[in-house]
Amino acid sequence: MERLWKVQYADRLITASRAAAMIQNGDSFCCGAREPAGILSELGKRKDLTDAVYYAPEEDFPQLLPNMGRGLTVYTSFMDGINREYIRNGRMQFIPCGFSGFTKVALENFKCRAAITCVSAPNKDGFVSFGNSADMMADVCRAVPLAIAEINDKLPFVYGDNVMHVSEFDYIVEGDGYPLNVGRIDDSDENREIYKAIGGYLSELVEDEATLEVGIGRLNSSAMMYLENAHDLGVHTEIYGDLLMNLTKKGLVTNRKKSLNPGVSVCTQVVGSQELFDYVKDNLEIRLDCCNHVLTPAVIAQNNKMTAINNAVQVDLLGQANAEFLKGSQHSGMGGIGDFATGAVSCPDGKSIIVIESVTKNGKYSKIVPYFEPGTPVSLSRTMVEYVVSEYGIAVLAGKSVQERARELVNIAHPAFREELEYQAKEIGILN
Repeated sequence: MERLWKVQYADRLITASRAAAMIQNGDSFCCGAREPAGILSELGKRKDLTDAVYYAPEEDFPQLLPNMGRGLTVYTSFMDGINREYIRNGRMQFIPCGFSGFTKVALENFKCRAAITCVSAPNKDGFVSFGNSADMMADVCRAVPLAIAEINDKLPFVYGDNVMHVSEFDYIVEGDGYPLNVGRIDDSDENREIYKAIGGYLSELVEDEATLEVGIGRLNSSAMMYLENAHDLGVHTEIYGDLLMNLTKKGLVTNRKKSLNPGVSVCTQVVGSQELFDYVKDNLEIRLDCCNHVLTPAVIAQNNKMTAINNAVQVDLLGQANAEFLKGSQHSGMGGIGDFATGAVSCPDGKSIIVIESVTKNGKYSKIVPYFEPGTPVSLSRTMVEYVVSEYGIAVLAGKSVQERARELVNIAHPAFREELEYQAKEIGILN
């Protein structure tokens, strides 16, 4: 068997430049979070390309864009500092889309003919993993007419439905292998007291045997370090980070009581430190599954006590959350916040929780506001937010009237803004 897959591997092996040449005029093609740097670098030399469309919902190499001819239009559903600049310059376009919708956009809206992707080195049986990011790519690679994989030996092999055999790809490129982005949990002295306070309030909400989704945001990840008195927690999350690894090592996460995939932490991405990547490699207690499965609300709702914990930029007095718009412009993408909030609300014993600092970093503005500025997108409707936690307490919104919700939110705002918030709430008719 080993000899057979190695023959299949050798038969499919081509150069990055030949792979790039397979993208044709008028093509639509896509990639996930782990982009093949070698193929994209060669594609950047294709000044002849016309009317081609590239969908990269989590663009990893926007620095390649200046080298690409104007015949290639790039779309993304993720925002960072570099992407925002390219979007302002018209070099890239933003598609609002939740994580669970990436596959549909690629296959149904763009009707991608080709997929280019990064995968781990093959294991002894000829299987590769999408490393630290399953997202949509295994599903897409199985569906498109042309699937090209670039080997990156820096990627860990992580089990799950992202695993594919080398024979399932049309062509394979051996890449140099770029290192993964490394992040860390913020435990700075400046913010520690806020994190401790929020972590204490979250400890009141997270029940024993709950299944957790924790967004990758700085605030909730750092606050959850101070989670206490929780037992037999499970994990079904978009992104598996250092926090969830640490909670597992401390014994708070066991996955023993999960109703779906017991004994296993389920995710669609792994983002964090090198220690984390080493931890998930060949770890049978971690499943990296495609976003179509992990982020489908009906699947999420099957988990017992599904508890979704996510950040927001602002929450208004109706209980709506803005998680993506800052200073009048798009700051980030939706990610999985909408999918997990919907799943948690649909779960009979679930909870949808938003975590927020009461004020901006300089203390000048309240993050709990009477209403959003015109043009601000609503990331979560008021029916999708059941609890809001700040360093000043817990606002319980589930089962509360409009007036009761507003008073709950005013009570967890920074004391310096409570009087003004109450006044504004009366002015716009939320409070009497």
